[in-house]
Amino acid sequence: MRTKPCILLVIAAVLAGGCATLAEPPITPDVYSMPPAAAGKPAEFALQFERSNATGQSGFLVLEHNEEAMNWRLALIDHATVSIDAQYFIWQADAAGRLLFDRLLKAADRGVRVRVLVDDLVFAPKDRSIANICRHPNFEIKIFNPGRIRESTLGGIGEFLLYFKELNRRMHNKLFVVDNRMAIVGGRNIGNEYFGLGQKYNFRDLDVLVTGPVVEELSRAFDVYWNTKLAYPGSAMSSDATIEELQILREAFEETLRNDREVLAAYPMEPIQWKDKLEKLPSRMKAGEAHFIQDVPILFKGEEYRLADMLDHLAEPNDEEIIVVTPYLIPGGTLLEDLARLSSEGVMVKILTGSMGANNHTAAHSHYKKYRRRILATGAQLYEFKHDPSPEIRDICDVEPIRAKFISLHIKAIVGDRKRCFVGSLNLDPRALAINTENGLYIESAGLCAEMAEQFDGLMMPENAWRVTVDEENRLRWESSSGTVSVQPARSFGQRIADFFFRLIPIESQL
Repeated sequence: MRTKPCILLVIAAVLAGGCATLAEPPITPDVYSMPPAAAGKPAEFALQFERSNATGQSGFLVLEHNEEAMNWRLALIDHATVSIDAQYFIWQADAAGRLLFDRLLKAADRGVRVRVLVDDLVFAPKDRSIANICRHPNFEIKIFNPGRIRESTLGGIGEFLLYFKELNRRMHNKLFVVDNRMAIVGGRNIGNEYFGLGQKYNFRDLDVLVTGPVVEELSRAFDVYWNTKLAYPGSAMSSDATIEELQILREAFEETLRNDREVLAAYPMEPIQWKDKLEKLPSRMKAGEAHFIQDVPILFKGEEYRLADMLDHLAEPNDEEIIVVTPYLIPGGTLLEDLARLSSEGVMVKILTGSMGANNHTAAHSHYKKYRRRILATGAQLYEFKHDPSPEIRDICDVEPIRAKFISLHIKAIVGDRKRCFVGSLNLDPRALAINTENGLYIESAGLCAEMAEQFDGLMMPENAWRVTVDEENRLRWESSSGTVSVQPARSFGQRIADFFFRLIPIESQL
């Protein structure tokens, strides 16, 4: 009964928008990752690591500081010689997004092949601008699962309603590979708040810098998404784009970037040599074995395997402890039963998620809160990250000259027995577990996992998190260095009102 109104809405929107729809793209041959670079800084370091470690081992560096996470991306871009492959759910048109995009364009200018794959949901550039950029001989953009009705808000809404199942599947993956020699995997998208530049909030997030044989797995994984039919070529988004328009676009872009200098004061605005950073890297990397895991791009009927199934494998061998860090927590499937089983077997289960105050999506929190007692009933310890953590955590999240109004948790990681871990894009909520595509690294490295567990222990300290418990009368209590409260912590009264109404909206399956 709902189909007819949706069709009428789409037709009306198309007519109102001047039929601004995407055409079927031309059929082109698949394109694959280039062979690992033989020269250049990423290649030199990768070969040095290979000579210094056992066969089959990869190297890992935890990137907890937002400033370091940006600088390593810039360093890899500035030293790339052959190729850069970037895959992200969000690439914002803000200072951080512009800085990284400008660096990629400069890498393409010097002959590096750049491929950027971004989900369509919040990608801002207009179709013609995307096509203009793709006129650069070394730069290609693809958009994952785009709507066909473009530049018409009404039309886009109508199309989404009509093709909800198809368009609701979003690419939440994050992956950054340079010269097929070094890579970054983790939770960060591209935007101010991921790199310490958010005025409203900054994230406490986590990436891992990677080198070694697993990098070729990452490149093959990128190719799977790049060559899927859901990846629409940016070059086909407008037939009117020209190389001359690209130059005009770049000049306007560079002017905007110059206006970002104050916000970007901590970061180099032009490519530089990162010699000191690269020379210190060998002593900082932890060795281990790793495998990259991802969901398939296209959801097929009866899909049986998902990345989330890896959680069972990660939890199974643990004897003593498992630490789960997720910003959005809405238990689904057998998660609660699995937690109870682990606790009954003597495994200490510790879960860190965001408090309402620290949550950047209040709606997600509103549908998590009803599970608190059930989570605690499994025997797990439950912690909620504070929106006003210690100065030490602030220093990790904020980058001068910015001081955000609050800090939000964005880490997606699991550590088992401080020997094995998973780091990637996966939240523990229905959208991540059943709808979106996700990816991440499964790593076996006692050195790396012990370091990560120590960081997470710090995040669960009383100055940084509320310990959630129930008293004898089954009433919830929040305990931290700020004291003990019986009402969930929030940033403001307005957030409490929003939380109340979001809880009434039946959207849990989509969060």
